[in-house]
Amino acid sequence: MPQNISSLSLPKLNIFFQSQRASVDGQSNAHLVQFIKSAKKTLDCAIYDFKQQDVLDVLKSVSKKVKLRIAYDGGKRKAVTGGAKADPKPPGTEDALRKSGLLKFATAIHTAGGHLMHSKYIVRDASSVWTGSGNWTHGGLELQDNSFLAIDSVPLAAAYTSNFEGLLATDHIHPANPKKVSASFIMARPPIKVGSVALSLFFSGHGTEEIETAVIALIQKANKLRIIAMLISDPGILQALTAFKPARKDIAGVLDPHEMKQVMKPPHGKSKVPASMFWFANGDKRFVAALSHAFSPNDNNDFMHNKVMIIDDRTVITGSYNFSENAESNDENMLIIHSARVAAAYNRYFNALQAQYKKHGAPLPPV
Repeated sequence: MPQNISSLSLPKLNIFFQSQRASVDGQSNAHLVQFIKSAKKTLDCAIYDFKQQDVLDVLKSVSKKVKLRIAYDGGKRKAVTGGAKADPKPPGTEDALRKSGLLKFATAIHTAGGHLMHSKYIVRDASSVWTGSGNWTHGGLELQDNSFLAIDSVPLAAAYTSNFEGLLATDHIHPANPKKVSASFIMARPPIKVGSVALSLFFSGHGTEEIETAVIALIQKANKLRIIAMLISDPGILQALTAFKPARKDIAGVLDPHEMKQVMKPPHGKSKVPASMFWFANGDKRFVAALSHAFSPNDNNDFMHNKVMIIDDRTVITGSYNFSENAESNDENMLIIHSARVAAAYNRYFNALQAQYKKHGAPLPPV
C-alpha cells in the first residue's frame, strides 16, 4: 500500500503537508477551519498574516460562544509593489479583521520598530494547539509549500498560552541584541510527551539566541540532514552547515529561490555574509529550488515557505522561525519533534518536493 504523503495521524497529533506544485494536499485550510469550529470555551490566536476568508468567517462565528483573542503583527505598512525586491509582508490583516467584525477581539503587536510578531499558532480550550509554517492566507494555506500540526496536550497548550500572554503584555518589547545561551542548558530541558512523541518547544523574542543555539547544536551532531527552507542566512547556522559541504556528506535541501536571492544578493548594499557560506545554494546538486514567484501584493503568493530540518531520521525542527538573523529578535515559535515516525513523514514530504523541483525547479544559484 502506498504511504500517505499529505498527512500523518498519531494519537493526539496530526500533521498536514501542503504543496500545490507537488500535488500534496493535506487540506490544511479545511482542518484549520474545523480546529477553530471545535472550540468550546477559549481561542487564543497569534498570527503574522491573516486574510483567508474561510478562517475569518469561522472565527466570527465562534466568537459568539467562546472567549476569542487575536494577536497580529501591527508593524507600519510599507509601500508594496511586488517583484524581486519586495518585502514579503503584505498589508491587510487589520483591514481583514475590521471588515469581518473581528478587530474588537484583536491586538496589534509591535506597531513601531523593525521586529515582527511572526508566530503562527492557536491555543484552543487550554488543551490543544494548532501551529505550523503557513500564514492564514490563500497563499499560505493552499498555494505554498507548508506544513501544519494539530496537537492535543494540556502542558503544551499552557506553554503557548504563557507566550501569548507575554505578547499582549504592555511591556512586551524585542531586545535589539539577543544574548547567547548555553546549548547544554537548552537541550537538557525535559520535552513534553504527546502520546509516543516528545516535543521540545521554543520561542524567540524574549532576549536570547535560544532557537539559533538549539538548531546549531542539532546540526553539529547530525550525520544526515534534510532541509526544507524558505531561506537560510543566519551566520551561526550557515557556519554549522559547512561541515556538510564535502560531497560525501549526507545532506540535501529544498529552497525558495526568490527569498534566497534576497539574502545572498540583498537589494540594499552588499551582504554581510561571505558568499562562500552560501555554498549549498551556489550550484550544489544536492539542493533544489522551487519554481515559485517573487512576492506579489495580492494574496496569491506561492513561496516554498517551510522552515524544516530533518535530522538523522529521528528529529524534526519546524515552526514559524526562518533560519535567519532577524528571526532571533522576532516573536517566533518552533518545535523540535523527537520521533522516527514523524521524521519519516517529513522525509516523504521532502522526497516529493525534491522530486518535483528536480524536474520543474528554479536554478541555483538564484538569478
